Amino acid sequence: MSDPSNHPAAPLTMEEGVDVLIGNARQRIRERYRNCEDRIRKSPGKAVLAATAAGYLMHRLPLRAIVVTQVRILSALAPPALLLVGAGKLFEFLQGQKLRKRK
Repeated sequence: MSDPSNHPAAPLTMEEGVDVLIGNARQRIRERYRNCEDRIRKSPGKAVLAATAAGYLMHRLPLRAIVVTQVRILSALAPPALLLVGAGKLFEFLQGQKLRKRK
């Protein structure tokens, strides 16, 4: 009889790995959001004070310069990231071809 626990799990494809990462990130964001809501319900005065302070800081910070810098960094990192994704997909394809030849 074949026992499924003895068979190694099939490796995740790139898309499945990304889906797992995104799902985990969504779960963590939802948990943090619920925790934040709970803290606001417990002490609304503190929440209003924190929101006022955050608004004041956002008004004083050079947000335009920060956003422009982030866009420049993102545009510099996009080509290498796309190259890595392409290399990963090629590796997956070649592994699939190798497995098909063995069968």
